[in-house]
Amino acid sequence: MYAKQIIYGIAFLLTIALTSCGSQEQKEKKVTSKIKVELAKAEWKKQADTYRFSGKVEADQHSGLSTRIMGQIARIYVAAGEKVQKGQLLLQIHDQDIRAKKAQVQANKIEVEAALKNAEKDFERFRILFEQKSASQKELDDVSTHYQMMKAKLNAVQEMEQEVDEMLRYASIKAPYSGIITKKYKNEGDLATPGVPLLAIENANHYKVMARIPETEIAKIQKNDLVKVKVAALGEDLIDAYVKEVNPSALYTGNQFEAEIVLNANEKQKEQLHSGMHANVILEKGDQSGIMVPDDVLIHKGQLTGIYTMSQSKTALLRWIRTGKRWGNQVEVLSGLKEGEQYVLSHQGKIWDGAELEEK
Repeated sequence: MYAKQIIYGIAFLLTIALTSCGSQEQKEKKVTSKIKVELAKAEWKKQADTYRFSGKVEADQHSGLSTRIMGQIARIYVAAGEKVQKGQLLLQIHDQDIRAKKAQVQANKIEVEAALKNAEKDFERFRILFEQKSASQKELDDVSTHYQMMKAKLNAVQEMEQEVDEMLRYASIKAPYSGIITKKYKNEGDLATPGVPLLAIENANHYKVMARIPETEIAKIQKNDLVKVKVAALGEDLIDAYVKEVNPSALYTGNQFEAEIVLNANEKQKEQLHSGMHANVILEKGDQSGIMVPDDVLIHKGQLTGIYTMSQSKTALLRWIRTGKRWGNQVEVLSGLKEGEQYVLSHQGKIWDGAELEEK
């Protein structure tokens, strides 16, 4: 019994000794291991101020097509999304009554032209007779008055003919320019009324963005400024553009000013653009100096932002900093890091405050 207790005691002591040795070896290994890091020097850089404005893509030229006459729609030759050419017939309104009126006007015109020709002959004959003193002044005045009346009547008939032709023109709705039909407001058989849109068309060759500018930044954007436009449908592709016009009044736009941005899109970009798409206008203007560091070197803990630096004893030192504006993947450091100080740009493995560092 006593011998067993001695054996158990010796085993217990050996276990403690081995455990202590293993812990000591791990501790020494942990102490002696160093983290390899790449260091970078904080530099003072100049960056352009970047402003972003939201807006919507629109066709530079778009129209609502309507008519000035009332009538039933006889035929619609196009559908929404269809490409059309300038002068192409898009919609036809019943015009039989207008054509009947045109036939009447033309018949009246022929009659008046014949009467005018006779009146002109009578006037010339009586003018000669009057010069020969074979006709009185009253006779000459009478034929002259009749001649002038016939000319006035012909002018009235010609104006009526032009009016009928204009009515016929508004009965046939044609494309004012080459483009795409974006909306069909009416169907065949519906009644067309003056001023009410029948079709909508837009020019798909030229696009613009109507951007909204906050009142605090309206002074930053000016006519002819060069900008970049990002449309989600185009991925990361940016479109070159320029500011065509800035509306100086925000009275009817909810305290936001409107700016017209003309897009210089290439053919591939034009194929992907459609009216109504959301767009972001990016304006870079002026320059601002500051200490810039890459965004991926920053450490975020709650609302705090830090960056690892190397202390004089070559250990990791986590500094809490205050950041400012962002330019791409670069972040401005307002305080906590001075120009010329080194910070950890990259490291192998896990890093912590107080870890021993070794520069690559």
